[in-house]
Amino acid sequence: MEMSLMTTTNPIQFPQGGIHHFVSKYIQNMPDLTGKIVLDIPCGDGRGSHEFAKKGAEIIALDLFPHFMKLPDVEAKYADLMEPLPLEDGAVDFIICQEGIEHVPDQLGVFEEFNRVLRKDGALLLTTPNFSHMRARLSRFMLESDYWKRMPPTEIDSIWFAQEDSDKFYFGHLFLRGAQHYETLLTISGFQTAERVRTDIGNASLFLAILMYPLLLIYSLLSWLYYRRKNKQVDQATRDRILWDRVALNLSMKTLVCKHLFWVMRKEYELPEVAKKLRKLQKDISGN
Repeated sequence: MEMSLMTTTNPIQFPQGGIHHFVSKYIQNMPDLTGKIVLDIPCGDGRGSHEFAKKGAEIIALDLFPHFMKLPDVEAKYADLMEPLPLEDGAVDFIICQEGIEHVPDQLGVFEEFNRVLRKDGALLLTTPNFSHMRARLSRFMLESDYWKRMPPTEIDSIWFAQEDSDKFYFGHLFLRGAQHYETLLTISGFQTAERVRTDIGNASLFLAILMYPLLLIYSLLSWLYYRRKNKQVDQATRDRILWDRVALNLSMKTLVCKHLFWVMRKEYELPEVAKKLRKLQKDISGN
């Protein structure tokens, strides 16, 4: 796969609002990345690639619609997140997947591909709309939607972009998941959380979190106390560690009030190691 080394004199100015403000700030605070290889997928207009390139990294930019790339020094190439990536095993040091995973049906498959192409201890920067903040929880309860002004996804609005000469569709937020689901999908794909970055705070979610936090705390603790007695084939310390991490995630203000999830995940295990651990856990649970 051909890589691009971009100069920092590019005159293009990207919007700094929304999640990109937090992503840009995070990358700008990273150390020099000269000699490191970054995969930007989906690269979109190139705003993530631009920030990494300014740190000296070599860029591999991939997208379902590569012609959206605005950087003249970076050649975006075609790739579909629903297919194997055109990269060798352990080819990159970083992956940035900004506002992309919620558009893909097979998210476990995507994370497994990210694991494959990342080097050991490489990092995945993942952002996605937060389906677990308080406003989204209330909207989901009332309408099965992430926002009270929007109806649940339908065939009318679930495809955001399609080209006449292509059979590929760019789905909308049809596959949004909550923080707990992403935590599990990433864990069973060999990733460990390195950092959860605070993003934009929703006023409605902040109000609801303050109002409902005592009830959330009680429900979370009761659920933990009950469920920690299950799956006794797994040692108590392991059960408590895993389940308490989920309680903490559920009660985190970054989960409850931020409009976007921005997680930095470190590749902890290769896929065969993950499979071995999962088989052992399943064996412990089944008692075989």
